[in-house]
Formats: sequence, C-alpha cells, structure tokens
Amino acid sequence: MTVDPRIYPTPERLAELSLRGKKMTWRPPYQKLTPLTGKHRSMQRGRGLDFIELRHYYPGDDVRCMDWKVTQRTGQPYLRVYAEENDKNIALLVDLRTRMFFASDGYMKSSIVSEVAAIVAGSACNHGDRVGAVILTDNEIIDLPFRRGEKALFSLLVEVSKQANNLPNWQVQGNAPTLSDALKHLVDLNLKESQCFIISDFSDYSSLEDASDKALASNLIDTLAHRNSLVGVRVTDPLEEQFPEQNMVLGNHTYQVELKQSDQHIRDRFEQFVQQEKRALYEHFLSHRLPLIDLTTHQDTWTQILALTQRTTQE
Repeated sequence: MTVDPRIYPTPERLAELSLRGKKMTWRPPYQKLTPLTGKHRSMQRGRGLDFIELRHYYPGDDVRCMDWKVTQRTGQPYLRVYAEENDKNIALLVDLRTRMFFASDGYMKSSIVSEVAAIVAGSACNHGDRVGAVILTDNEIIDLPFRRGEKALFSLLVEVSKQANNLPNWQVQGNAPTLSDALKHLVDLNLKESQCFIISDFSDYSSLEDASDKALASNLIDTLAHRNSLVGVRVTDPLEEQFPEQNMVLGNHTYQVELKQSDQHIRDRFEQFVQQEKRALYEHFLSHRLPLIDLTTHQDTWTQILALTQRTTQE
C-alpha cells in the first residue's frame, strides 16, 4: 500500500529531504553567536586545524604555538596562528502530538514538522554538527542524544517518521506533556552556544490553562535564548486563522459548539484573538533578535524553505 507523504512521512521521504538539506548553501539566520560558533570557522585565532599566518610573539601569547624553526632561523620569536574551528550542537524540538495531525488542505502539520526536521538535520550533518532531538508526543517526551554522522541522521529520521505515523492518538491522557514541558526538557539539557529549532504550531504556547504555566513557557524561551541561538518554526493552517463562511460545528473531547455563518461578531473576535496570539509570540522572539519562521500546510515544505533561502540570499 502506497503511503501519502502529505499525511504520513516515510523514512525514505525524510531521507530524500535531508539530502536536499545537505546541498543547501543557505543556513537559517543565526543570532547571538560568539566568535567560537557560526559556520564552523571563526575569526578567533588560536590552536586549531587551519594555518592562517606567522606573526611575532608578544608577551602573554601561548608558547605552545611557537614556531621554533622560524624562531631559530630569524633569531626572533614567532608564532604559528591557526583558525580555531568549533562545531555546534543542533537541537530540534519536534512537536508530534495529535493536535498536529490536522490540515484543511495540502500537508498535515505533523508532516510539515517532520520534513522541516529532516531538512535541518541534513544540513547540520553536512556541516559536521552534532544533532539531537526532543520529540514531543501525546504520551511522552523522547530524547535523542547529540550525535554526528549518517547513521545518527538516519536514526533520527526513522524515529521522527515513527512518531508521526502513530498519529492520531485518541487515548490522550489528561496529564499529557505540553510544549512547556518540552521546553523545560531542553533547558534541563544545559545547552550552551547551541542552535535550537522549535518546530511546532505553538498552539498551547500562550493559551495554557494555568497562568503560571503560561509564564513558565515564556520564561523557558528566555532561558534558552540567553545561552543559545533559537529559531522558531511555526506551522499553521489557514483554517485556524479564519473560518470559512458557512455553519460549522467545532468540538474537542469535552465541549462542542456551533458556529453560525450569520454570527460575524464571534468570527471577528476569534480572528482578533488569533492575531493577538501570533503577534505576542512574534514580538517575544523579536525581543531576543531571534527569527520566527511561518510555514503553512497549503504548500510543499521544500518549496517554502527554498523560497526562504532565496529571499535571504537577495537580502
């Protein structure tokens, strides 16, 4: 039986996208980078792998970098200077709960999230970075340790595909983990100078029932951003922002409500609320000078990522 990748991503499909990610020349907008991070090679001078220059010795320089042959030949102390190379940990927070198994058209949000994770992981693998993942499911938070190499990449893609294919889960418990729990898990990893991708619809980021949890989610982003670089990838469906002009019945496990076509007031209130929530999240990322990328279920993942690369290159 052929699996529709718009509904359920397969390891083969994710592997194909990771290969495209390896060939991508563009890398997402990294912020808050120290001289020891960035695209591997930095302007930090020290004991690394790539020779840069010879220069005179100055008091306080590391004597282990002395070039004794040149020093003996010239009669003056010389140092060999190298470019210090430092790879990063790339942390992926991948939201694969049942709430992500939704689309009014095109691709399920869970498929988009899985494919973004594959593209980012492929790009990171190509640059020699260590990649790890925190996968948020309805029942647990799955932690994939930081590793580099093709074998580690494929293991990550298989696990992401497995969890996406477990959806939907209609037996969700009342104490199911939240996005806030996954963010807390990332914080507990004590990451430093890492690149974190939070790939979710952020639907429970600022709509948590407990006000203290809401503050906690915000504070967790602040904590992560203080020591790391973050990229938020928000996957949404147009139906979640604007209801169609027709009568609808909406519900969850507890409530059901009828939305009438003639009730424009309720529709306006809903759309206003959605826009306020989006703006609040965007401004929160902006306050840390961090990017928040919006993707839609109504377009192919690669097409959207490619459009972002072209726009960034032009800028």
